Amino acid sequence: TFRFSFATDIAQGMAYLHHHKMYHGRLKSNNCVIDDRWVCKITDYGLQSYRKEDSPDGSSSSQQHLIQIYTAPEIRTLTDFEPNSMSDVYSYAIILLEIATRSDPLAKDDVPSAEYSWYPPLAELISGKAENSCPCPTDYVELIKWCRKNNPSQRPTFEQVKKMLYKMNPVSPVDMMMTLMEKYNKHLEILVSERTQDLMHEKQKTDRLLYSMLPKQVADDLRQGKHAQAQSYSSATIFFSDIVGFTELSSSSTPYQVVDLLNKLYTTFDEIIDNYDVYKVETIGDAYMVVSGVPKENGILHAGEIASMALDLLDVCKTFKIPHKPSTLLKIRAGIHSGAVVAGVVGTKMPRYCLFGDTVNTASRMESTSEALKIQCSSSAYQLLEQIGEYVLVCRGNLQVKGKGDMVTYWLEGKKASVTQKAAASASGTPQDANTISYS
Repeated sequence: TFRFSFATDIAQGMAYLHHHKMYHGRLKSNNCVIDDRWVCKITDYGLQSYRKEDSPDGSSSSQQHLIQIYTAPEIRTLTDFEPNSMSDVYSYAIILLEIATRSDPLAKDDVPSAEYSWYPPLAELISGKAENSCPCPTDYVELIKWCRKNNPSQRPTFEQVKKMLYKMNPVSPVDMMMTLMEKYNKHLEILVSERTQDLMHEKQKTDRLLYSMLPKQVADDLRQGKHAQAQSYSSATIFFSDIVGFTELSSSSTPYQVVDLLNKLYTTFDEIIDNYDVYKVETIGDAYMVVSGVPKENGILHAGEIASMALDLLDVCKTFKIPHKPSTLLKIRAGIHSGAVVAGVVGTKMPRYCLFGDTVNTASRMESTSEALKIQCSSSAYQLLEQIGEYVLVCRGNLQVKGKGDMVTYWLEGKKASVTQKAAASASGTPQDANTISYS
């Protein structure tokens, strides 16, 4: 308890004074103060030559009686005495009684008497029958008796008192409290660290979600409160695709089946496009839109990135199974066009990164005029792919495009390496159509 701690603090302070040949002579509970760290400290000692001139006549009888209670019996009758270690120990015994009983040695309504002693029934302290019972063991009472010996030579020194108190209470409550505070602080640090890690994990999840909706640079600018400026790109390639016969398929399916189909298909597409330098712009119904060269410019490589991606998407559709119609072959048609675009964020509620310009419209026309399981390219995309030189393109011929008039378009058949493999398979006896398909 704190009472043990206070008793120990006073004993340590008095032991220090006695070690330096300084004796208090006025030790009482009123001279013991508690600091902000709950340490009991001793005051009002020393300056004996000044105190000799103090006249006790001005003190009330109750105050004089209180002083006599703390005064050792061997010096009570002396008018002039020098404080010594044994008289301080006797005074300390009275403080131990106050700590044990939580009572003043002289109550307010007490009438001073000739008997200068205060000795509560210690048997009740031991048995715990007193109203303010002492929580201390028998050893504490024995310490009080030892310090109150009438024979000064039989009283202990404060060093002996310290050792006895340590046996009764090896750990100071204040030290214990500080230890508990340290443990609590460490526990808080661990909790803060765990919460910080949780916060970082949640932030990473938020970042992944945000970066899946907007380009990283644009998302970072918006998160920092910056206004995302629209940017013009001189050359980019846009890919559009949709599902052939989607309206008929939807009419024969439940809404949940349609959602499940689109989710599985476009999840598969999303896994494929991660392998390329492209950015998925959006999906609207069964339409799938991807761009390369925006927002990260890459020279003319954007045409090759989109072409390779489109071929992979087309291949996966040939083996894709519609969940609720596994026997039905899923067919998509795709279109590619290259040109200048402007890109920027539109809106503040659910902001979207959108592309603007005639290039977007033309790419959409390339998709809408394409055929099932085929990829149609515009002349501008064809020219870039020819520069790259890795792809097989077949001229479809002139095509009437709404809003564009006549346009020469091309089919993207595959990569040249795959054509070589087909030629090798043909030489080994696999029948192949000798004529290249063309459209006029």
